[in-house]
Amino acid sequence: MSGVAEERYADFYTRQLSSPTLLRIYQDVYGADYPEELRPFGFVTRTDLARFTDLLALPPGALLVDLGCGRGGPGIEVARKAGARLLGLDPLESAVAGARRLAAELGFTEAEFGVGGFTETGLGEAACDAVLSVDALWMVWNKRAAFAEVARVLRPGGRLVLSTWEPPYLDHAGMLEKAGFTVTAREETGRWLERQTEVYRRILLESPALESELGPGAAVLLAEARDTPETLPTTPRIIVAATLN
Repeated sequence: MSGVAEERYADFYTRQLSSPTLLRIYQDVYGADYPEELRPFGFVTRTDLARFTDLLALPPGALLVDLGCGRGGPGIEVARKAGARLLGLDPLESAVAGARRLAAELGFTEAEFGVGGFTETGLGEAACDAVLSVDALWMVWNKRAAFAEVARVLRPGGRLVLSTWEPPYLDHAGMLEKAGFTVTAREETGRWLERQTEVYRRILLESPALESELGPGAAVLLAEARDTPETLPTTPRIIVAATLN
């Protein structure tokens, strides 16, 4: 990943689980579609997870790499449903530590987590069967380099599935095709704008409680909630699936 943008979230990941207010916001906005047992930070839903699973179509025993894994929940869920192995990579040690704890709590033993990013995974060539990335690619400045690295570590015929936001000046599908992929799906996620806007509204409304519960970790969350909404109408949240040629 960029090595800069994600560092803003280091303290937040350390403190996230200490905030009942943040958990309640996601519960209220997403209802039964919120995968509460995974305690994700972000906008992933049970509907998204089912779609990731379908698009990846992992055979039992396959190796899935989750790039920008955060606390690991989405990768764990997709891998264990498929009977696959998981390697989660994130630039933040605090996120990696949280992912290891979550895998242990959920009893998923086919998971490993380590420090690494989109452009420097530390993996060998053709090392994995599939790559997943959930709401992390937006923090990567050099997306072309990121897709080149994904192509390098994937086996021929391997699949990439990602969710991200696409501003008007970016063409993720075009960049993937130039990196040697065939894009097989590009779709907006359901009700993303309504839900994301409401989460941000609630975060700002609950800022005193969040500052008390998260300490310094609240600052980046509140800044995101203030700065992001005006860009959302022209920046759809999308899922893209591609196969390496």
